This record gives sequence, structure tokens and C-alpha cells, in this order.
Amino acid sequence: MPGSESPSDLTPAQEERRRAILEAAERLFADGRFDEVLMEDVAEEAGVAKGTIYRYFEDKESLYLTVLTEGFEELQRQIREVASPDPVDRLEHTVRAVVRYMSRNRFLFRLMWRDESEAARRREHRRRWKVQRAQLVDAVAQVLRYGEERGAFAVPHLHTDAQILLGMIRSCIRSNEQGLGPGQIVSEVVRVFLHGVRKEPSRGDES
Repeated sequence: MPGSESPSDLTPAQEERRRAILEAAERLFADGRFDEVLMEDVAEEAGVAKGTIYRYFEDKESLYLTVLTEGFEELQRQIREVASPDPVDRLEHTVRAVVRYMSRNRFLFRLMWRDESEAARRREHRRRWKVQRAQLVDAVAQVLRYGEERGAFAVPHLHTDAQILLGMIRSCIRSNEQGLGPGQIVSEVVRVFLHGVRKEPSRGDES
């Protein structure tokens, strides 16, 4: 059956071929709209026959959604890899993981934040897409919840605040007009998210 082979069923050579197809699709979908990318284009970019793609993916939508969901899953895994008991350390780890991943995978970064209607036309694909995005937000929310439970953070709207944090990271990477490095972006996002931009009054101002 076309597209019936799961990654766990593949030989090392088949997994390498599948990965090449995904990486080619990632680049092409990031540069063009969904409707503009043809399976022939993906095959040429990946260096395989068009028919080979259908051994791994049912159709173009399945390929597109796999690019997105596997990227989300990897990012979530990185977010959960922190062992520090300090809430601020966990927050910095989370921001660093997102910044590092998005900086290294700019094609995927551009795909992740496009209108979901472009990524998921079918009902089952739309559901899968929404689940993946919700899981990413939830992974970040759990970091904030951890800090709140330990008295370090005040998080009145947990998932909204998680979305705000992700939005800050996205904006810094997307509109990095000052050319900040990844470490500087992490520091700025954590600083503004935790403390805002309000200047603390000096002792002379308080009198």
C-alpha cells in the first residue's frame, strides 16, 4: 500500500531516503506556497524518483504534515530534556532550545507559523496539526507551571502566557534587525518575559 511504511519498519537505507525526501520537501514548502510545490519538484530536490515518494507518503498533504509534526516532536523532546530544579534555569533552557532549533531549521520555522489552512485541508490533517501545535504550547506551559508551583513565577493565564513566550521568540528570530546572536536573543527574551522593560526606581526616586 502506498505510504504505508512507518519509520520503525524501515531499513537504514530506507530511513536515509525518507529523511532526504523530508528535508527536500521542507526546503521547497518553506520557499513556496503549498499549491506551488509539485511532487516532481520534491523528487528532483531529493534525488529520487517520483514514485519513491509514494512508498513513504500517501500524498503531498501527508508529506507536508509529516515535515511539520516531526519537527514539533523533536522540539518538544528538547524542551523536556532539562534536569535543573531551578525554574529560571528551566525557562532559559526552554528558550534556548526553541531559539537553537528554529535558528538551525529556518525552513521549518517558516512552515510552523503559516496559516494552518495551508497545511491541513483535510479534517484529519487539520486535527493532527492542531494537536501538534497544542502539544508544543503545552510543553512550554509546563515549564511555566513548574516555576509557578515553586513560587518563582506568577502565571495567571498559563497557556496564553506560553503562547506569548513563543511569540516573543518568533519575533526576535524573524525580525532580528540588530543582528543579535542566539545567546543574546535568549537573554533578551528571558529578561523581557520575566521582568518587562520597566526601569526599577532608584532609591533617590523613591523619596
